[in-house]
Amino acid sequence: MRWYWGDLHAHCAASYGRGNAVRALDNAAQHLDFCSITGHAFWPDMPTDLENNDATMLKHLGGFAKLRLFWTALLEAQAAATDSGLTTLPSYEWHSMRFGDHNCYAAGPSLPLLDAETPAALEAALCAAGVDPMVLPHHIGYARGWRGIDWDVFDPRRSPVLEIFSSHGASEADDAPFPYGENMGFRSGASTARAGLVAGHRFGFQAGTDSHDGYPGHYGHGRVGVLAAGAGRAQLVEALRARRTIASTGPNVEIEFEVNGAGIGEAVRRRDEMRLRVAVRGTDSIVRCEVIEGDRRGWRVRPIPVEPASSHLVAGRHRVRVETGWGRHGTVSRWRVEARVRRGRLLGATPYFRYGGHDNTESEATERVLERSDERVLWRAHARAVPGGSSGGSHHVAGGPQTMLLDLDGDADTELHICSEAGAWGVTLAQLVTASQGRFTGGLATPALVVQRAAPEREWSVAHDERFTPPEAGSGFVYLRVLQADGQAAWASPVFFD
Repeated sequence: MRWYWGDLHAHCAASYGRGNAVRALDNAAQHLDFCSITGHAFWPDMPTDLENNDATMLKHLGGFAKLRLFWTALLEAQAAATDSGLTTLPSYEWHSMRFGDHNCYAAGPSLPLLDAETPAALEAALCAAGVDPMVLPHHIGYARGWRGIDWDVFDPRRSPVLEIFSSHGASEADDAPFPYGENMGFRSGASTARAGLVAGHRFGFQAGTDSHDGYPGHYGHGRVGVLAAGAGRAQLVEALRARRTIASTGPNVEIEFEVNGAGIGEAVRRRDEMRLRVAVRGTDSIVRCEVIEGDRRGWRVRPIPVEPASSHLVAGRHRVRVETGWGRHGTVSRWRVEARVRRGRLLGATPYFRYGGHDNTESEATERVLERSDERVLWRAHARAVPGGSSGGSHHVAGGPQTMLLDLDGDADTELHICSEAGAWGVTLAQLVTASQGRFTGGLATPALVVQRAAPEREWSVAHDERFTPPEAGSGFVYLRVLQADGQAAWASPVFFD
């Protein structure tokens, strides 16, 4: 098995949002293994007071009507994308003030649009229609009764994983980075994932962008890693049901997390002393790696050792982010970038793309890797400058710098040569281990290209092995949280104790 990365929560203009479905799927294919284009479909307890919620009704009721009109075409577009190599799961969104918002998924190419009053009734209706659904809550951290999760009706069979990060923010816990910042309200501690774990619920973690720009996987707004035997629909759904998942803000952070041989998402018989093994491979320097453990009595967060950052160059693997964008807010810069490695090897190049300002008429991705070899990579991208900068903006009309992550093998003589709209220049690996370097395309507030600091392997990898006394059986859990120097984060789904 290996890790596959995708976004199971992204919207487009098929309901309310931006960008047509064909373009959204092409965007996803450039940097994801799988995705779902989710349609806004139902809200049985929508507020209907005209004084305060007239705009809310117009937006949602209009989006629901659009989805019914385009639903068949959306299913067909996703089926065609799957046939072309991008695995898709059909899904629609069911909103609820009382129970919180949920997305309904099917493992096959079709999914009927069905409404109900409760999550349980929704699941029953889909099962009666011949679907074995997953009904997955998202942005769970809003207050109960205000579109946050209702733990009293939670069912882990119906909802094996929960979306704990998206463009809304992180709902893992009160002490998690990325507090909520949308107009729907604050992050409520009682609604967070950790509160649910302490209450004895068992579930895995996932993340999705909740993009409304037709851009699945918009970098920095969430993606989910799934440990599966393959990228087929049935294989991905099996892994999701088994909770073999990592929730990431954006980077493909690979995590091994085992307790007495039980891996991510699994349950293990509790012993008074158990072995905990952790291995992490990030995309930038890891500044904090934390074990979170708890049971019905409470929880605690404790760090495990990570390698401190240093400008000392040691020959070997390094990870370097090449970023393009910036400029005056709202403007779009267009880039064609070549990165070439001399006196070293390019082991890999991973794109992390963002919405770059396209409209509903465009059907082909502007962000694309054009050529790749063991010494160079060539790509193109549009970058939309936003006030949020590197955070990627909000989930409506987002933006931010485009990123190519280079995996280099080199030493003090290795050079990285860049050719782009910001000019052509070279920089040594020894220089990049010390500091980032960048250039503008022109004068003040013009777009720019930045080669971020090179992180040596010792800084983006963690290996840890210990003996520990676990939480109590029945309600006990333990999971891992990883924070990187670039502000990105990842969470491994919990291991539970029987």
